[in-house]
Amino acid sequence: MMKQFLYLALPCAILPQPLSAQQGPIAATSVEVDAWVAADGNTDARLDRTEFEVFVRAMAETGQTTARQIRMFGAFGFAFGIADKDNDGFVSPGELRAADDNHRDRN
Repeated sequence: MMKQFLYLALPCAILPQPLSAQQGPIAATSVEVDAWVAADGNTDARLDRTEFEVFVRAMAETGQTTARQIRMFGAFGFAFGIADKDNDGFVSPGELRAADDNHRDRN
């Protein structure tokens, strides 16, 4: 029951967060939601460094390109530092999407 709630609540929590790097809603795939739910152990809708690594590993298992590169190079800390734009020690869904989009734009 809790997982079903999170499937419904997480996209709603993600969608209204505008970013300076990307305005408007953030669309999350079911794979991304599954990985986020699995990684966000304390269900606070943001990832700390340890949760971020769990998320990246889960996404790498699905074949997501950026996550596979991070995992291959063991660059979890480096990637976390890039994604955590406001340097609060956590990565929000919006920060994560912006970091991935920026990485894809450069490659």
